[in-house]
Amino acid sequence: MLSTIFKIKNKGFAAIFVLVILMSLSLVVAYSLSTIIITRSLISSALLKSAQSYYSSESGIEDALLRVMKSYNYTAINNFNLGDSAVTQNITSVGDVTTIESLSSHFGNQRKVKTEITMNVDGIGFHYGVQVGEGGLTMANNSEIDGNLYSNGNVVGSSNSSSKINGDVSVATGMSLDHSHSVYNAETEFGDAAPVIDVAQSFKASSSEIMSQISFYIKRIGNVTDKTIRVFTDDGSGGAQPGSPTKTQVGSTTLIASKVGENYGWVDFSFSTPPFLTADQWYWVVIDTASDSKYFVMAKDSNNGNGNGLSKYSPNWDAVTPVWTLDTGDYNFKLWLGGIATSLDTVNVIGTARAHTIDNSDIGVDAYAKNINSTDVVGAAHYEVQFTGTSGSSVQETVNDPVVAALPISDSNIADWEAAATAGGIFSDTAHCSPTVDITLDACVLDCDFVPTPGIVITVNGTIWVKGDVTIGVGTGIKLSSAYGGNSGVIIADKHGSESTVGKIVVLNNVAICGSQGFLPGNSPFTCDTSNGSYIMLLSTHNHSSTYAIDVSNNADGAIFYAHKGIANINNLANLKEVTAYKLNLSQNTKVTYESGLANASFSSGPEGGWTIESWNEIE
Repeated sequence: MLSTIFKIKNKGFAAIFVLVILMSLSLVVAYSLSTIIITRSLISSALLKSAQSYYSSESGIEDALLRVMKSYNYTAINNFNLGDSAVTQNITSVGDVTTIESLSSHFGNQRKVKTEITMNVDGIGFHYGVQVGEGGLTMANNSEIDGNLYSNGNVVGSSNSSSKINGDVSVATGMSLDHSHSVYNAETEFGDAAPVIDVAQSFKASSSEIMSQISFYIKRIGNVTDKTIRVFTDDGSGGAQPGSPTKTQVGSTTLIASKVGENYGWVDFSFSTPPFLTADQWYWVVIDTASDSKYFVMAKDSNNGNGNGLSKYSPNWDAVTPVWTLDTGDYNFKLWLGGIATSLDTVNVIGTARAHTIDNSDIGVDAYAKNINSTDVVGAAHYEVQFTGTSGSSVQETVNDPVVAALPISDSNIADWEAAATAGGIFSDTAHCSPTVDITLDACVLDCDFVPTPGIVITVNGTIWVKGDVTIGVGTGIKLSSAYGGNSGVIIADKHGSESTVGKIVVLNNVAICGSQGFLPGNSPFTCDTSNGSYIMLLSTHNHSSTYAIDVSNNADGAIFYAHKGIANINNLANLKEVTAYKLNLSQNTKVTYESGLANASFSSGPEGGWTIESWNEIE
C-alpha cells in the first residue's frame, strides 16, 4: 500500500518537475522573444527617430534652398525646431557657389545633409557709361555722358562744342573682317578628355597688320571657367603645327567663359595687346583648356584644309614635345585686322582722351593721338606726327591707337536667353501682345509686336522674347519681379531672318523701367525706387543701317539699352543708366549717367531658373 502511495507521489513529483521544466523553458522562450521584440522595437524606434532626423535635415536643406533661390531673408546660421527635431542650417557662399549644410537632432539621433548649388547667371560687365561698336557715336548739342566712353568707331560732337563727356574717352583703331569660315555641319568637343583637350586652327592674314579680334562659333557644356586663347607662329613645316618646338607665341587673350552660352552663337574676343601678323605667313590660334567635366563644343565643317588652314587637337599644347592630331574639319572662326584710322572730333572731354586723331576738342587732362589738331589740352599732349593747339606741355613720341574692345554680349548669350524664354511657352493672343491692364509676364515668347496700353504696369517674371517690334507708351511702368533680388532680367526683340526689318524697340516719354526694387510708392508717373543693382535690359537685334534698332524718348528711367548690331537713338532729356550699341546717336540735351554696379551685372533667365544643384548627399 505504501509502495503504491510512494509510486503515486513519485509520479506526481515527476509531473510537477516536468511541468516546472516546461514552464521554465516557456519563460526562457518568452523572455527571449520579449527581449528580441523589445530590442527590435528599440531598433525600430531608433531607426524611426533617425529617419525623422534625416527628413528634418532634408527639410532644412529645402527651406534654405527656397530662401536662397527666392532671395528671401536668411542668416548664415539659422536654428529652428521642426516638431521634436532641432535643425541647424549653415549657409556659405564663395563666388557663384553656395553651400548649404543642415544638421538635425531628433532625440539624440543626428543626421546632416549637404548640398552645393551654382548660380546660373550671365555676368555681363558694362565697364563704360557708353560703349559703341564700329558704327561710332554722334553727339548733338548739350548731350552728355557721365562716365567713360569706349568706341570702336569715330566719335563726333556738336558744332558748337557743347557735347560733353565727364570721364575718359578711347576711340579704338578701326578693323576689317579678314577671314570668315562659317560652314557648319559637324562639331568637336574639347576640354573634357584626352586627347582632345587643346584645339588649334591655322590661318594666314591677307595683309601685314595687327590682329584686333577673333571670333568662334562655340557653345559650352556646364559652368566652364575662363580659358586662354593663344596665337603662335607656325613651326615652319608647311602648316604642320603651332610653333614647336620653340612655341613662339605672338599674342594671347582671355576666353571669357560668361560670353559662351549653352547654345551655339558667335562669340567675339579682342586683344589688349594685339599681335602683329605678317601677310601670307601661317599662324595658329590655340584655345588652351584643361581636362574637366565641364567643356566646350566647337562648330566645324566636315572637311579639313579647304583653303582655311588646318584644325588640330592635343592633350597638352605645352608639353615638351606636344602631340597634335589632325581633326576632321575646319573650325568656325572669324578674324579681324585693325589699322583703320579713327577720330575724336569736337567734343569736350573732362578726363583723358585717346584716339588715332583728335580734332577741334577740349581735353581736361591728357591727350594721346598720332595727330592732335586745333585742340586745347589742359595736361600733356602726347602726339606722334602733328600737334596744333595749346597744352600744359607737349611730347612727341610713338603713340599706339587704342585697341578694339569687343562688345560685352555675344550671340551665344542671346541664344541662351531665347532658349529660356521658349521654355515658358509661345503666345500670340491679345492679352499677351497688347495688354490693356496690369500684367505679370513669366518667361515666354511673344510671337507678335508687343504694344501694351500706355500707363499700365508690366511685371517681368522671366526672360521675354518678342518676335516683333516693342513699343512702350507714355507713362508705362515696367519692373522686375521682386524675386529676382539683385539679379537682372532681359527683354529681347528679335525675329530670326528678319533682323533688317523687325526687332525695333521704341520707348516713349515718361516711362519707368526698373529692376526688382520696383517703383516709389504713390508716384505719378512711375519712378524707380532706390537702385539695388538690379536692372532690366532691353535688347534689339535689328541691324538696318539707317533705321533705329532702339529709339528712346525723354525721361526714360532705369534701363540698360543694347542695340546688338544696330543703331540706338537717344532723344531729348533722356536720362539713362547705360547704353551699348553698334552705332549710337545722342540727341540734344540727352544724358547717360553710369552706375558703377553695372560692371558686375548678373542676368538671370528668371527668379527660379538661376540655379543648378551640383551635389546633394548625407555627410553625417
